[in-house]
Amino acid sequence: MEKTKLPSQLGQGVYVGAYTMKGDPPKGEAAAQYAEVQAAYAREAMDALSNQKVPASYRDFVREYFDSIKGER
Repeated sequence: MEKTKLPSQLGQGVYVGAYTMKGDPPKGEAAAQYAEVQAAYAREAMDALSNQKVPASYRDFVREYFDSIKGER
């Protein structure tokens, strides 16, 4: 792992950390869990689209995003 720091100003918000690891991810359970989580979020997103909870200008982006990650593992 390599620590890096980007120039920025602190403000209100949530800190999001990131780690980079070398090598292939392990096979098995994590991929299955990802598929389950992705499917659940996709269902929620499509429900939000159906109930017009997403602004019209963002609807195509939401659909395209979930279509693009549908087959990933």
